[in-house]
Amino acid sequence: MQKLIDLYGKCTIPKNTLLFRGHADTSFDDCMFFATKKWVAGAFNNEIQIWHTKTDITVLFLVEYVDKRSWTISALPRLFNNIFPLESNPDFDDLDIKHWDINRRNKLTSELHDKYKIFGWLTSLENKIELEVCLFDKQVNANHLQLLDIVDRKGHNYFKDSLFRIKIYPTKSFYDKTIQKLNKQAPYTTIEKDCYKEYKRMINALINEEVQKGMDNIEAKHYYFDLRLKLKI
Repeated sequence: MQKLIDLYGKCTIPKNTLLFRGHADTSFDDCMFFATKKWVAGAFNNEIQIWHTKTDITVLFLVEYVDKRSWTISALPRLFNNIFPLESNPDFDDLDIKHWDINRRNKLTSELHDKYKIFGWLTSLENKIELEVCLFDKQVNANHLQLLDIVDRKGHNYFKDSLFRIKIYPTKSFYDKTIQKLNKQAPYTTIEKDCYKEYKRMINALINEEVQKGMDNIEAKHYYFDLRLKLKI
């Protein structure tokens, strides 16, 4: 496990962290996907399953870099290509691994579980801003997770982003690639050298707009929370 952590980084999902699942089936499975925000899970199903972790869980951090839009680019294809070089494809994206070929995904999760004792990962949701947690092995999931509630996606409870609680330990490579992207990309005009300060100021302005429209201030902060704010980059 240590070798993969050195290559990709790791995350610790603390005990009692909430995870949100937009799925109709509440049974444990060998591969379960969760959002860190309730509203993201609501994009997949009208009813949202609210799970929590019964113990600390260590997972891989599978993000190549973050750009100025806060889009998080998945390292899942690189992981698959490195572990299975004879089946590698430079054109794979994260959906090629996660969803378009279930046998490919199951082969990877089984290898990670059986050989490396890794039980999950944190990566992007289709290379956009939102993040997704994948936890695998049915018995491990039964030991690590508990279903707490099922709620309608339009409700205002459970609005906090669990990314606040998750501890992330990226690699130097992640920071190097991210800084390179931030220095090159300029979707909005800036004369500041500190990209994070400007980004945070922009997010604060969006939060203030939401509050003026009637959203609770704390809810607005969680609504706009993302990996750039988490890691202050």
